[in-house]
Amino acid sequence: MKNYITLFLSLISAITFSQTSGIKIINSTQEINADSTQVSITLNGKSKKVFITPEIILFNYNANDIKTFSSEKKTIEDDLYNNSVDSIIANRYDEPTIKSKLARMMVIQSEINTLNKKQESLYSIYTKDHLQNRRANFLYFGAKRSRALFDIIYDNTSGRRFQVLNNTGFTFGDNTGSFYSELVSGNLGFFRVSLGSMISSNSSNDRETGQKEEAFQRLSTYGGNTVLTFEYPLAYFHSRNNQFNLISRFIAKGSADFPEFGTATDEFAGSGSLGLDIYADASLSNNSLRFFMNFKINEIFGTDTYQENLGIKNSNFSFGQFTLGLIVAKNLKLSFVLNSFSSEVSLNNRTVTLGGQILH
Repeated sequence: MKNYITLFLSLISAITFSQTSGIKIINSTQEINADSTQVSITLNGKSKKVFITPEIILFNYNANDIKTFSSEKKTIEDDLYNNSVDSIIANRYDEPTIKSKLARMMVIQSEINTLNKKQESLYSIYTKDHLQNRRANFLYFGAKRSRALFDIIYDNTSGRRFQVLNNTGFTFGDNTGSFYSELVSGNLGFFRVSLGSMISSNSSNDRETGQKEEAFQRLSTYGGNTVLTFEYPLAYFHSRNNQFNLISRFIAKGSADFPEFGTATDEFAGSGSLGLDIYADASLSNNSLRFFMNFKINEIFGTDTYQENLGIKNSNFSFGQFTLGLIVAKNLKLSFVLNSFSSEVSLNNRTVTLGGQILH
């Protein structure tokens, strides 16, 4: 009965969460080119050199409007304040006039806030274009560039800072299967942060064997039933139109396995990991087929129950994988984990794991 319930929940998860985690890069043409010239803009009170793009032109128009509104607001503020403290000209304005001027100040501030949000959005678009123009980016990421890169590689065309019900994927291993859904993701300073949930199941008749196989399935895919992930970019190398890409990220995870979520264990199991992820791909010129490889290595720190579920000798261990795959027609992603390696002998050279995703 438990296996039927787990399968049912898995299917519901797959239907409900229609998007997927995983890198999705589209061949593109940048607005910045070899003939672009640099100009100065004011950003956060500092002068900054940028290339001329449609976004920068709009940025400057908005900046002029912000200056005009700010000057009008300052004039009204000074006038009202001086009138309120100067005993000679006190009550120069009657109550309706004062209320009218205060209301105008609030309207101006609302306009300034709206324009500032537009400025942030325009500069975010410009930053993405600048990253794509700069073909070699190595340890060249602050908060804005980090967010821009994650928008590029996760195809966040809307530019929203936070997204919900964002991603889904499935994997099949030796007598095991799992579905993963990224419930919410967004940017926190330098990091992309995501919270996901995974449901896994096994078809083994032996409880202990099934527990180990299922625990390895979670380890080799996303880490656990509930996963909190922090990503920070280290390198981004690419061709001018993104036909070829190489991306490196630092990834930290905290994961937890809860018995209530249908795992084969009766007790809570948790783990944390720190690791390096390297992704590379190449596509056809029309982007209808893209080949990719993924190499990752992690140092994992688990609880005693986590260790017991995997059937390994140490709760702290290293684990890595090498994956090959392809993306068909921009949206269908297939991947094969060809090799796994670990400081724990029992986790080395496990059977091929097949994964699939529908990219949106």
